[in-house]
Amino acid sequence: MNDKKKLAIVVSHPIQYYSPLFKILAKEINLKVFYCFNPSPELQGKDGFGNEFNWDVDLLAGYEFEFLKNISKFPSSSNKSGCDTPSIGDSLRYFGATHVVTFGWHLKSYQQVLKYCRQKKIPIAVRGDSIFDPSQSIFKKFIKSIYYPFFLRQYDAFLSVGQRNKEYLTRYGVPKEKIIFSPHAVDQEFWGGDRITNKDYTFVWVAKFIPLKRVNDVIAAFLRLNKDYPGTCLKLIGTGQCQEEAIRQAKGNPKIEFKGFKNQRDLRNEYLSSNCLVLSSNSETWGLVVNEGFATGIPAIVSSACGCVPDLINSKTGRVFQHSDQNELYFAMKEMLDLRSFDFLEGIREKNTKYSLSRNLKSFKEFLNNH
Repeated sequence: MNDKKKLAIVVSHPIQYYSPLFKILAKEINLKVFYCFNPSPELQGKDGFGNEFNWDVDLLAGYEFEFLKNISKFPSSSNKSGCDTPSIGDSLRYFGATHVVTFGWHLKSYQQVLKYCRQKKIPIAVRGDSIFDPSQSIFKKFIKSIYYPFFLRQYDAFLSVGQRNKEYLTRYGVPKEKIIFSPHAVDQEFWGGDRITNKDYTFVWVAKFIPLKRVNDVIAAFLRLNKDYPGTCLKLIGTGQCQEEAIRQAKGNPKIEFKGFKNQRDLRNEYLSSNCLVLSSNSETWGLVVNEGFATGIPAIVSSACGCVPDLINSKTGRVFQHSDQNELYFAMKEMLDLRSFDFLEGIREKNTKYSLSRNLKSFKEFLNNH
């Protein structure tokens, strides 16, 4: 690769899933990451977690980075105006960026970067995981069908995380030759470890306690399962607005454990001491907890609404159930329990090989070499 090429990545804020990727990229690419803001522990807690915290792993080690001046009155990654960095062009010019990747297009900062790159004729790619939302209004679908084909033509390449995202892009007119496979992945070395054996077959649910995560479905299905299979356990990991309601629904069942928020290192041990992950969301662009679970060697039961389903879930890695269908979820959990002697590791390892940080490195190099 030409050493003169310099890649700038623009992201809203430090994210635990992306930092390992940046470390990998920095080893072989002249890279600098530009963050639009640095959330406080309190601000991070407001984002559905229910309590303030700092991550217990260093999200800024191993690569060059810069925090941009964000002039938004209310810095956030959840709304367009939460990231407003008009001086981004000066930072990119000072770095000498020859290529740029934004992790999304919805924030004002991302649109400021796009405008700058178009003016300076700098190749720009976008990496995102958007998928079709069936619940979206007809009016919004109509507006997107008109605007998106025009808007997306401004990007030189698209780093697509999986099949449903690729279908989303092609639906809006993105040529297949512009799409580069850049799968969602986690630091498998960090998440790996020795399995911890439990007496009970243990299901683990990891998410914020918010409505779209559908924790009520998991509790209802498990209560039914536990009547016939008392040697089972359900661990619920996370905090949020629906937690008190979930505790009431559990009716004091001693086999349902509310573990609270777990930071990265403690969360790893929760996976390692579990037998099967359950992801029950009725809206999820991907579901990186599945990648985390796979890295520790456990299969997953995943809602049909989750974007990772066609990429990660098959008969060798887990089961899929119709989202919001507690009956289907019960039977999926029962089937996994009946299959507890089945070795899912071969199928999981196959997915871990394809959906890896090393494959991501290849995708970013492809963008640099072809543009």
